[in-house]
Amino acid sequence: MLRIWLSSLILLVATLNQGCTPYNAPIVNLEQPPSQLIETHLVEEGESLYSIAWRYDFNVKDLARINRLSEPYRLRKGQVLNLDKDSKIKFKPQAKITAPKIVERPQVNPKKSTVSDSLVKLSGKKLRWQKPIEGKIIEAYNPKDLRKGIIFQALAGSSVKSAAQGVVVYAGDGLRDYGKLVIIKHSDYLLSAYGHNQKILVKEGQVVDGSKIISKLGSNGRLYFEIRKDGKPINPMAYIK
Repeated sequence: MLRIWLSSLILLVATLNQGCTPYNAPIVNLEQPPSQLIETHLVEEGESLYSIAWRYDFNVKDLARINRLSEPYRLRKGQVLNLDKDSKIKFKPQAKITAPKIVERPQVNPKKSTVSDSLVKLSGKKLRWQKPIEGKIIEAYNPKDLRKGIIFQALAGSSVKSAAQGVVVYAGDGLRDYGKLVIIKHSDYLLSAYGHNQKILVKEGQVVDGSKIISKLGSNGRLYFEIRKDGKPINPMAYIK
């Protein structure tokens, strides 16, 4: 009787094993689809051509050329800008902009100098670069990790100075992740940026040099600093050694 029971048990186990198949987990493709190329930008309140060019890694002159803009590069809220770097003709939006039309105020001083005029006056002076602040570099430039600039650690409330002479082309907080930001144009192809400020002490169009305090840091004492050449981030240490 025992032999019959054992034989039946062995036969049952063998049958179950033959009927089972190993479980294979489904293969899931986690690869992200390629991001769509952004071809246009809708101008928002507080934006300038320089801040938009900075956002999309553009040389501001190229962005102006594509959109047939001339200095002083006035923009209006709701305006659509073409971001196609290969564009050779004037961009015409397909749909009408529904944003309210803004009437520009007449210039108080129509002969006010443009950024180019100010740079021409500075062109005879050699650019002398310096650290914008005394502090320790806690994050280095590393484009592979999307680190386009460097971060200084200084004392809370420290004064920030321009890294070289130039013209302030942006002063505001309209660029995400930069906080209160100052952008200074030093030549036709070089710009520098100073982010995460607590207080901005300069205005757009103002000429500054290495002795001018442009901003104050917040309680964490951190300054984000970036230099761009022809619209592309480069290693700041190549200039402020």
